[in-house]
Amino acid sequence: MIQRKNLLKAALLFSLLMFVAVAWIQAADKNPQLVRVTIGIILASNQNDDFDAKLKPMEKQLKVLKYRSYRSLKDESQEVAWRTNGVFEVPGGRFLTVAPQELRNNRIALKVRLTEGQKPLIDTTVRIPNRGNFILGGPPHEGGALVLSISAAAE
Repeated sequence: MIQRKNLLKAALLFSLLMFVAVAWIQAADKNPQLVRVTIGIILASNQNDDFDAKLKPMEKQLKVLKYRSYRSLKDESQEVAWRTNGVFEVPGGRFLTVAPQELRNNRIALKVRLTEGQKPLIDTTVRIPNRGNFILGGPPHEGGALVLSISAAAE
């Protein structure tokens, strides 16, 4: 009789531990994974032939835009949860909102919105390779145009 009670207690304890373990694993799966979203703000112009050495890794992408000069103005990174917004201030009273949507086939879908006040200038979704970037030609600024480099990395 005592063995039976001990066996029953052990079975109940094991069941309770399994229930707690499964609940903990499911809760961990529901926690949003963070995505590192990085933006670079670049001033492109035809005023001179200067090329910021910091931009060398993306020179081929930038040259497609046909400007003669490229100068890095700002770099900023944020850790952003899936389907939430990272908001970045862009010169000229503009804001860039980037929201990671999903990771599929090692490509990240990003909802990208550039606004000036309440007016949306760009509102689109792009897919880029994980740890990749894309270049977005932006609005006029100081005799040239702002160019936005947007990258995302999910672990």
